Amino acid sequence: MKRFLCYGLLAFGLQTSWAYSLLGPVNNGVPANGSVADTWQQEVIGFNPISSYDGAPPYLGADSLGIGPKNIGEGYRRNTPVVYYGFDRNFSQTYFGVTGEQAVDQAFDILNSLTNVDSYSSNLVEFPMESQSQNYNLMSVELRDLKSSTLALMMEQMGLADAIRYTWVLKNRFHAPGNAPPCPAAMYYMVAMRNFDIVPSPLTQLQYSAYVNGELYTYYIPIDLCDQDPAPPDTDAVEKSADDLVYTQPVASGGEVAAGKLRNGFFYTGLTRDDAGGLRSLYSSNNINIERVPPGSTLISGSSGSTFINTNDEYTLTTSNLTTLVMASATNSPTALQTLYPGLVISRVVTNYSGTFTYTFANVVTNTLFANSVIQLQIQTTTIQPLTGWPITYGKLMTNISTSTTTTTSNIVSGDFFLIPTNLCGLDILSVLATNVTAVTNTFGTATNNPDSTTTVITSTNSVLASTNYTLLVAPCEFLNGATATTPTNGDYQGIERIQFVRVPDENIDSLSGNFVQPITNTYTLMVVPPGGSHATAQTFQRVLTRPDILFSAGDLVPGPGAINTGVSAYSRSVNFNQSNILPGLAGPGTIDPSVTVTFNKVGPILENQSMTFLTQLTASLGGYIWGSFDGSTNDPTVYPNGTSIATLESEALIQISPAMLPDATNGVPYYYYTSVGTNVVTSAVTLSVTGGGPSYTWMLATNSPALPAGLSLQSLSSTAVISGTPTNNPVGIYDFIIQMNDSSARLVQMNYSITIY
Repeated sequence: MKRFLCYGLLAFGLQTSWAYSLLGPVNNGVPANGSVADTWQQEVIGFNPISSYDGAPPYLGADSLGIGPKNIGEGYRRNTPVVYYGFDRNFSQTYFGVTGEQAVDQAFDILNSLTNVDSYSSNLVEFPMESQSQNYNLMSVELRDLKSSTLALMMEQMGLADAIRYTWVLKNRFHAPGNAPPCPAAMYYMVAMRNFDIVPSPLTQLQYSAYVNGELYTYYIPIDLCDQDPAPPDTDAVEKSADDLVYTQPVASGGEVAAGKLRNGFFYTGLTRDDAGGLRSLYSSNNINIERVPPGSTLISGSSGSTFINTNDEYTLTTSNLTTLVMASATNSPTALQTLYPGLVISRVVTNYSGTFTYTFANVVTNTLFANSVIQLQIQTTTIQPLTGWPITYGKLMTNISTSTTTTTSNIVSGDFFLIPTNLCGLDILSVLATNVTAVTNTFGTATNNPDSTTTVITSTNSVLASTNYTLLVAPCEFLNGATATTPTNGDYQGIERIQFVRVPDENIDSLSGNFVQPITNTYTLMVVPPGGSHATAQTFQRVLTRPDILFSAGDLVPGPGAINTGVSAYSRSVNFNQSNILPGLAGPGTIDPSVTVTFNKVGPILENQSMTFLTQLTASLGGYIWGSFDGSTNDPTVYPNGTSIATLESEALIQISPAMLPDATNGVPYYYYTSVGTNVVTSAVTLSVTGGGPSYTWMLATNSPALPAGLSLQSLSSTAVISGTPTNNPVGIYDFIIQMNDSSARLVQMNYSITIY
């Protein structure tokens, strides 16, 4: 009987060979009807401590982030299809630089390469069971890979917990009642599983599993401390691999406090099968949860992808001349401009030294737009001279007028536009009812010439720009909760299938607050099952972001004198769990809301010693880590801080490069500043200048800099440098590079720049 039972258990175990754990807040839930939810997750039985290695004692302290494993159907996930991330100055300019930003971008490239989770095969053969590799040369110098650490962090931010550490959990610990011998004798323990697997079947069965990427994990319970040691926990259910030589830890188990912690000299090449399985479980469209959309999201109605169409609200509007708006924006103050265009919403204004203005508008929609417009140049020549011939007529003048017309292409912006009313979220154009062509005439100048003492020639040059205004039938997109509503909307929402991560340019992030200089508006659609319904319908939301969903920073995270050091943390982070819709008796499900800050430790090389005297020397110290970027090749790694030295910092204090940011670029369009001056649009070269230091200056791309976008080049002109050319065939996106300037005193200054190309 035992033999057959063992065979049955073995067959049951072979049905699955991978698993994942779901992340949530520790020690939480809504007790009901005798259920305690997850309030049993306490440090005394092993939750939230940081172990010294692979989940085993001794314990170094407690993780500052209170997280734990959730049961089936009680996980937490994000529910916005687009997540924005960026870097503050502490990350980019004081430690990691452009190369560090690119390392983080590489982690997001791996995540952005994923498609809808339901599109993968049932057994996820598209993903390997092992994605971890090592560079043996860099293990000895304690180099930690920035890209791989970011990737492990993002698994946590997407809702996956440490699959190894929570294969087995200690759910209860108690001492036998009565006259039983004292602890550690007569102690009883209840062990549960918190690892799951989707078994390929017609019902895609979800079951518990003891395997992680094909590796079987058992457990053991260390000797109980019997409440004598104040450092938690008293004991735990510690996972034990059946084969210590197998190295198939998932990325979700590679966090700083995880059992499969990413080791120095190791790096990830991608996600493992377990990581993909966990994401599929959370974000599958078949996973329907009662959720609340993130703060700042407002349900809207209209005909753009929403099921809410107000067919009775259509109205007509007539567009306005875009050239007139551009010209007026150059020289009019915000008050004067809003007087000319009632209802115009200005989100940003920059006053230039020349007395002109640069505006960013929040509700201007261009119906047609031409960056290079066709104009007619009219040259009118008037000749005035005395009458000649017989009989002589004194005091009489003869006037001859001649006109010539040529057609040319200019850099004047033209087209038409309309304004979105402030109580609406947009307008959908249903049809064009009428067109009206008008002409705008501008006088470039008048010249007077006296070829002789009696004849005067007057030359006048005008430009005539034809403009078309349209009468449109439009349907309004309305905020269903009101024009300024920010009340989150609850619903029974499907999983969003995938998340797209979008990088925010550095210049749009305020260096002091971390907020956006210019807010970002994102419109997205979720599938919701209405109450009592059986079919999902679409709801469209508009989300206004004032700061990144995920902000990366850098700081010194080592505690000061007197604090008990529990190890050198590689980073600190937060996860915002929204628990507003937890059902009674459960600890989830819920959502992970923005925004969060991830701070990488930039303490630099740090060593640890302890007394006695023979252990306080350098040779007896224990090493920590150094941040770097590397792969498995023989290429030299990047070691952070990237190119920073005392001499460089001193130079940057004495010498400043301007401007602080560069203009955007468009493929196929020459790269210039385009500025309205009076009635004209003029171009000026994108020029870098320097203040301080000793001439002459030499400009170049830094040796560790990526190349400029295709079609652009940097020209050194001693006191200045010019970025010029025409971007060609560049994918739409943000391009980072580093400009280096050397002065005659051998000082070196580097400036991180980025150009957004459309």
